[in-house]
Amino acid sequence: MKTLTKLATALPAFALISACSTTAPVPPAPTATETVTDPAATVPQPATDMDTAPTTPAPTMPPQQATPAAETTNVAYDRMAPTPYTCTDDSQILAKQSVNKNQAMLTATIPKINWSQQTIILNGGVEGETASYVNNANPEVIYAWHMQGNEGVFAMKWADGQEYQVDCEMPSL
Repeated sequence: MKTLTKLATALPAFALISACSTTAPVPPAPTATETVTDPAATVPQPATDMDTAPTTPAPTMPPQQATPAAETTNVAYDRMAPTPYTCTDDSQILAKQSVNKNQAMLTATIPKINWSQQTIILNGGVEGETASYVNNANPEVIYAWHMQGNEGVFAMKWADGQEYQVDCEMPSL
């Protein structure tokens, strides 16, 4: 009987701890000229100019602006720091999944397309050991993020058929 009483008195505390481990939903993503308010920091989101992207052997980027279209979130994210990924083309991605795993929030720095800490919200989910998320809110470009184990792939596909992809990996501990 003592164990049952202790359990009954501890339940409200567990509920409070659970409620404190999530954050409120994030407002809709801004346009390229606005700023994004992240719980951790406020970072201006620059408009990109695809014509000035550095040239490398990778495919030429289309002249459209590569800033992601507005995608909203109505899910909670925990307070843990996003997972850092080091990617090809000297890119870096910070990835964070929502608590229910139906959404991912990326902060991408991709020099090839002049992105510096660009926030992208993608919808999707987890099936087995693979998590796949897509943002197709912009008719000019589709963004995709796939994770499995310690690896991730960020891909973009423009309406004219051109594609760009970076392969990423979590650093070893």
